[in-house]
Amino acid sequence: MVFSTSAWMLGAALMAAQAQAPPPAQSPVAVQAPPENTQRPTGRTQRPSTRQPSASGQGSVEQARTSRDGGPTRQELTFTANLLAGYDDNLTAGLGSGSGTSPAAMVSGTTASVDGTLGYFRGNSLRSFQLDTTGSLVGYPDNLENPAPAGSLNASGRTPMGRATTLGLSGRVSYQPLFSVLSPGAGTGPLPPGVAQPAPTTGLFERKSLSSSAGVSLDRRWGRRDTTTLGYTYRMQEFTDDDYGDSAWHDVAASYRRIASSQVKAGADYRYRSGEYRDSQDLARPTVEHRVEGVTEFMGTPSRRRSYSILLAAGVRYLELVSASGATSTSWLPVGRTRLTLDVSSNWSIEGGYQRELSLLQGVTDEVYTTDTASVTTKGMLSRRAALMIGATYSNWVTTVASGVRDTMNVYGATLGLRFLLTDSLAATANYHYYLHRYSNPASLPAGFPAEFDRRGVRVGLSMFFPLAGSTSRQVSRW
Repeated sequence: MVFSTSAWMLGAALMAAQAQAPPPAQSPVAVQAPPENTQRPTGRTQRPSTRQPSASGQGSVEQARTSRDGGPTRQELTFTANLLAGYDDNLTAGLGSGSGTSPAAMVSGTTASVDGTLGYFRGNSLRSFQLDTTGSLVGYPDNLENPAPAGSLNASGRTPMGRATTLGLSGRVSYQPLFSVLSPGAGTGPLPPGVAQPAPTTGLFERKSLSSSAGVSLDRRWGRRDTTTLGYTYRMQEFTDDDYGDSAWHDVAASYRRIASSQVKAGADYRYRSGEYRDSQDLARPTVEHRVEGVTEFMGTPSRRRSYSILLAAGVRYLELVSASGATSTSWLPVGRTRLTLDVSSNWSIEGGYQRELSLLQGVTDEVYTTDTASVTTKGMLSRRAALMIGATYSNWVTTVASGVRDTMNVYGATLGLRFLLTDSLAATANYHYYLHRYSNPASLPAGFPAEFDRRGVRVGLSMFFPLAGSTSRQVSRW
């Protein structure tokens, strides 16, 4: 058994159904474009702020309307890197495993990893292009014979098409040698807001895979109050060791929003998904999904230093799939999601979210699960140079395998991180991760996959940021 190089819980287990690429693995240093610096240079050192914008990037719905002036064009080339070392108290599961294996003894051990991201950005608020490439190595000297490599390439761009339409394009290609319950290929549902990548403590065993996605979207303004978005994404994943778990999906999404007041937007979302995955019996199982939701968004700025955004959505999801026996089954499920972002001060924020979905645990079982996922994260500055982040996630997976018989899995995660800025380009980091899952029926799991897994890990190291060309106004990320 070997383990995931990605960081944090439940994140990439659920791939976004929108045409948005997930963030590069193990890259806490952001590569987004910096704000344009229009202030006169002075001899004073400004206190950095970690305040995040609201969901719209502004304090009210009225202010969130797209400007026709994109501002000056910016260009930058940056390189970020992370060097980490640590210790895990449970590199192999000792509390039970899937069918065909005996419980293994718990084994603790050291670990080390290195990753780097080269990022290029050019554009302004209306027209932009971004290209990021990431590579990483992770090693467990007591468990892996050789370090495990991983890599990804992400590209995205946006450009106006006329005065009221914006075209967006995105693409991603990645290679992952390690499989986790919460890895990018494990599920097909959207990512709960505010949840980052899976923790490095969630890795279970080695399954090499290649994945790719390509998407296109059209945003359209209809007057001063109404907007629509249309998007299409094609995604696929192939496991290189065998055909089990391979999948391909077509996603079509449409949304409508109307500005009801200066702080309220309302509308509806629709999503259609069609595809198939190859199960453990080497059978291709097609799946069709429809999802409709009503959506309401609230945002505001109670004071100069406080702001909030709230999203509430509820609806229904229809699923049609072919079982392992060849029979076609259909089901309806009430679904919903909520997201809260609260800036409690200029340096502290809280993010929380909940989502109900239908998901696949690709590469592990052949069943479809109803998943309820909740998460909360708070982060901010302890001082001018010290930053703190605390997060927790809970997910409940349920599937009906026979009349009145259900398999369940509960997943818990927590993380604690400290970061101290040594310079504008260098930060010392320390992180603690906790992961726990319990699966009710070990006989449903493949050999080597633990039904019960409890693991803790500590990582310390350095994060670096190097501006190679263009703007130098940014510095190493606090989180």
